[in-house]
Amino acid sequence: MKSAVIVVLFRLFTIGVCVDGNEESVSVAEGDSVTLKSGVTEIQTDDEIEWWFSGSKIATISRDDGGISLSVKPDGSFRDRLQLNNQTGDLKISNIRDSGDYKLLITSPRDPPPEMTFTVKVVSADEVKSLSVMEGDSVTLQTGLTDIQRDAVIRWRFGQQKSLVAEINRKAGIFKTFDGPDERFRDRLHLNNQTGSLNITNITITDSGLYEVEISSTSSKHTIHKTFTVTVSDAVKSVSVKKGETVTLPITEIQKDDLILWMFGEIVLAEIHKAAQRFYISDVPDKSFRNRLQLDHQTGSLIITDTRTTDPEEYYLKISSSRHIINRRIIVTVGPGLSPGAIAGIVVGVLLGAAAVVVVGVIYYRRRSSRNVNRQNPTSNGAQDPGDHVNEGTELTNAS
Repeated sequence: MKSAVIVVLFRLFTIGVCVDGNEESVSVAEGDSVTLKSGVTEIQTDDEIEWWFSGSKIATISRDDGGISLSVKPDGSFRDRLQLNNQTGDLKISNIRDSGDYKLLITSPRDPPPEMTFTVKVVSADEVKSLSVMEGDSVTLQTGLTDIQRDAVIRWRFGQQKSLVAEINRKAGIFKTFDGPDERFRDRLHLNNQTGSLNITNITITDSGLYEVEISSTSSKHTIHKTFTVTVSDAVKSVSVKKGETVTLPITEIQKDDLILWMFGEIVLAEIHKAAQRFYISDVPDKSFRNRLQLDHQTGSLIITDTRTTDPEEYYLKISSSRHIINRRIIVTVGPGLSPGAIAGIVVGVLLGAAAVVVVGVIYYRRRSSRNVNRQNPTSNGAQDPGDHVNEGTELTNAS
């Protein structure tokens, strides 16, 4: 009896796929999808394929009427999550969360193959598979593989139409990317030749959508599907501040297992790993940022206080997880602040202005007071009071 072992790394878990006779074991991250293969290239007349889980029939397909019948467990645990291939009878389980034995039974008037058992282990996944990025970022969507096997086939698809945008097939000598719908990905997709991960550079708003990777091999009877929902937002990644002000370099979203690095050049300014509760701020070699850096533990944003014109202009943010890597470049321009002399001049100007307002107010008040007295006590012959000013007397005469 022959057996083959394929070992790959996914998240922090080791996935062991063991094929031995009529049994196959596979580990899948919770929320991913898996396709269990019947081994049939085409269903023949009078053939019937049944899929069972934990003693219950969950799906059947036959060639008699060409129809597909799905049986849902009474508790509804597979509702809307099962899909049958109408040519081969392969069973795809989406958003998987059920560990256990999945059995395949094929009945046929010809020599039917023996019953096949797939032991599926669903491992915990505590991260969200959707990510928000800013326009212009570089994003890497991870396969979770440490090395591509010789018989592995990896296909990346995009959008609701599942357009093929990248493919690796070592056996067929295929290793290429495609421009995608409307040639939107031209020269911006890159494959990692060791892991098969997909890198999207200078990402645009039109790149938002669903990405799916299919990982299979000729030596195993299953295919793993991983999906990523990417949302690209139009946001400003440059900011101008005056010397001495505080600036916050924000993050749009942070997941539980993200590793966050704030850097300029190759120098790490700050590090956050929420899962390990690690929050670290560096003094940097020249101590130029000593006591001027702060981290927001909730959002991961970097706060720089007392900014200086000698501070770096380019900062880099790297967000890494087992699902993705985001690289972002942020420009901070620190302009000159006000000098002590300029500040003193502004203060003096304000004081002089205030004094002038007071003087004008006093003069106005005295004049109004004089006019009121003249109106209330006019002379019998209409002559002016000796204490009145000429212009005020003129005003009184015009008013009479």
